[in-house]
Amino acid sequence: MKPNFIAEQAACGCVMMDSKAIMPLIVPIVAEDDFQIPEYREIYSACLKLYRENRPADAVTVLPTLGDEYKQIVLEAASAAPAISHCEEYARQIHERAQQIKAYEKTAVLLNSIDSGEDIPVCQELAGQIMKCFDSGNEKNTVSAEDGFLNFCDRQDHPKQYIHTGFSVLDKYLFLDKGDFIIIGGRPSAGKTAFTLQMLLYMARSLNVAYFSLETKPEKIFDRLIANYGGVSFYDIKTSSLNESDWNRITQSYNDFHKLHFQIVKAAGMTTEQIKSKALQLHSDIIFIDYLTLIKNPAKSLYERATNISMDLHTLAQKDNITVIALSQLNRDGKTTPDMTNLRDSGQTEQDADAILLMNYNDRKPNERELIIAKNKEGKIGRIPLDFDGDKQKFAQVDTRYGGNE
Repeated sequence: MKPNFIAEQAACGCVMMDSKAIMPLIVPIVAEDDFQIPEYREIYSACLKLYRENRPADAVTVLPTLGDEYKQIVLEAASAAPAISHCEEYARQIHERAQQIKAYEKTAVLLNSIDSGEDIPVCQELAGQIMKCFDSGNEKNTVSAEDGFLNFCDRQDHPKQYIHTGFSVLDKYLFLDKGDFIIIGGRPSAGKTAFTLQMLLYMARSLNVAYFSLETKPEKIFDRLIANYGGVSFYDIKTSSLNESDWNRITQSYNDFHKLHFQIVKAAGMTTEQIKSKALQLHSDIIFIDYLTLIKNPAKSLYERATNISMDLHTLAQKDNITVIALSQLNRDGKTTPDMTNLRDSGQTEQDADAILLMNYNDRKPNERELIIAKNKEGKIGRIPLDFDGDKQKFAQVDTRYGGNE
């Protein structure tokens, strides 16, 4: 399998055109050993060294490090660089080709092992190594004091764009980001599914969202979504009693609804590995899982299963940079205000989750809800009052101290 010559040349050229702007963009994507052509690997390595020394990296400054024998290839790369705005794409192509080459080489070893009659465990280990070749990203295992400080300064110069939930007060607490693992807990009929579906409708305007339903059929999910989005009665949908006015609202809402970027996944019986595979296949930015304890896992005890599932989802979020929002049932009756101890077999989940949100309600006040932020690694804990229109499957903010509904 051949290296991607054009992408390697283009990436080096872009760096030498504006190393200060380009390096922060491509360093998280591509590593020195991703470059398969030795000359371009050396050029990139020299540029990276200069960048870390806070010095400019261009055709003039890299040559003393590389020597005169690199003069022609350095000048060719610098003069042949396409638009530097595409530098991240070049870096991704280099990294992906490196993954493919590693997988190709390991596949050859696996096939030889099968042909020679190696034991199944040996072949399984080799197959696992092939899959690891496609681990996403190129994150280093260590970050130096200097790199961490420079990265901090760069992030302060370019304010972070967090993921918005559709509830502006919640956003002020949560600072939701790629790679976060969030738990939303609630007792039956608390409204946690309706709440997450409303979040989905908002997030899917600009992000790829997958909703893994392990309990409910997709058509029932869409009944709720259309009640919320079209502003029509959920009861009338369930009884097929929609009138002409309802159909007009639904028809008008379709113009925007069909543009939303989401998929409902029939996930009954899925394992965490199958959920991960499907999420990557769909290029998901965010996944919802309804709900946590229904994920299939071979462990014998409930505690073991909950622990394994939580750890797997936390790893999926961090390693594949996907925001994971998982629903969980609470394990006690509704006589007391819920807290984290009410999560079923919650020990590992409490530890792994970046935030835990609990939906509280009093059945004597069916239109009132309280979202309890019980854990929040990146911000404050607190309580957010909400109104819930069950017939429209729609939540609205009550506390607008940080701004109204979005």
